[in-house]
Amino acid sequence: MVMGLSNKLAAVWLAALGLAWTCGAHSNGSEATGGTTAAKVAAEVPEARQVGDAFATVAKRLAPSVVRITVREAAPRQNRLSGPQVRPFEGTPFEDFFRGLPDLQPNEPHAQIGMGSGVVIDDKGNILTNEHVVSNVRDVRVTFVDGKELDAKVVGTDPKTDLAVVHVDGTNLQPAPFGSSESMQVGQWVIAIGNPFGLDHSVTVGVLSAKGRYGFAPGKLEDFLQTDASINPGNSGGPLINLNGEVIGINTMIAGIGTGVGFAVSEAIARPIARQLIEHGNVVRPYLGVVMQSLTPELHQALGEHAPEKGALVTEVEKGSPAEKAGIQPGDVLIKVAGKPTADSREVQQAVLAQEVGKDVTVTVWRDGKESDLSVRTAELPGKSSASQDRGGGQEQLGLTLQTLTPGLAQRLGVEPSTQGAVITSVRPDSAAADAGLQAGDVVIGIDRTPVTRADAAVQSLRSPRPGGHLLRIQRRDHALFVVIENQP
Repeated sequence: MVMGLSNKLAAVWLAALGLAWTCGAHSNGSEATGGTTAAKVAAEVPEARQVGDAFATVAKRLAPSVVRITVREAAPRQNRLSGPQVRPFEGTPFEDFFRGLPDLQPNEPHAQIGMGSGVVIDDKGNILTNEHVVSNVRDVRVTFVDGKELDAKVVGTDPKTDLAVVHVDGTNLQPAPFGSSESMQVGQWVIAIGNPFGLDHSVTVGVLSAKGRYGFAPGKLEDFLQTDASINPGNSGGPLINLNGEVIGINTMIAGIGTGVGFAVSEAIARPIARQLIEHGNVVRPYLGVVMQSLTPELHQALGEHAPEKGALVTEVEKGSPAEKAGIQPGDVLIKVAGKPTADSREVQQAVLAQEVGKDVTVTVWRDGKESDLSVRTAELPGKSSASQDRGGGQEQLGLTLQTLTPGLAQRLGVEPSTQGAVITSVRPDSAAADAGLQAGDVVIGIDRTPVTRADAAVQSLRSPRPGGHLLRIQRRDHALFVVIENQP
């Protein structure tokens, strides 16, 4: 069935080619046009061949470095991005073609076979892959392009970045070099190599569609490269490569089979994570101890005429954290870390993670119209905390009622009994506050950088006109955030 379809497509293509040639050769009754077209094609074909040869050269060079990783899982897993149990061609004309592939369904009722990809990163036998490929497994086996199979052991995993390292005892291993994802430009060619649906060492080509993608997994550390090079189940853990044959990312997830939207963990994150996993078996991260939200145009206007247009607005400072010891305060705008400008909370997070634990780092903050440098000695990120979180932001207008917070109310609302402020008791339907998601139970603890202790004082402050609106600091259960509320009409 497939061969018949291929022959038909080939016939249509040849017919179309012949028609185009005939039309070109006899246009305006002259053969000159046909000659010109032929010369043009002859001139362009070598250029196309050069591009194709580049793809082939990179694929051949990297093939020995890319491996298939087969795992036996301790228990069945749901929502897996890779695995031979996926039957994407069932019910299609291609079903018979793929029917001959090995059936890797397990015979054991409480175990199943999983599959992914990996890339050799040094000559000592360390292979980089995805955490979701090798987590919760009993054994791991690696297969090279020449058919050689080796048992592997998991060196370490990092769920926050979905990265892992496995190790094999082998000789004559060919590691793949890393490249710079930062120097890559959107639109440049990239190549993905992996084992989609168990089809070993499949090569797909596309472009770098975007850089710095994030927001897919709250609580994770994200810096994804987006590509339209075809990535499917089984590609997980395989490399995304530039035309220099260098790894710029580790393919990790897709936005649906066949969508042409795939994502790879940037090498800027993958490389240092791999190094720590190899050296220590786990990842130690530095942190400041702040919760932030990116600076929006509304927040910028509310902060005042000379406020920075870019930066991360601090909404909370953890008690006893490096940030508190250094003097960072809620309401500060972080604009530089280690001398490098930071446009938003994600860039602050990345800059902090690039530092070493226990080292002094200079953080530039904007406060009350002035910039100042603070020296912060980083500490190790606690187990379940977040190095620097982005709570998002809001754009609210008046349309609410307030009540002075009491210790009893604070306890019922789940905030510290010692908290002072004004509780939002209701939000007017169809108001800007309602549309923005401001909730009854939110506690206003500051207005225009001044602490709030009573509801009547808060109402009076909000009724006073202020250019750009009022800047509110809100306590919502266990976290705080800043919002801008326009003057009451």
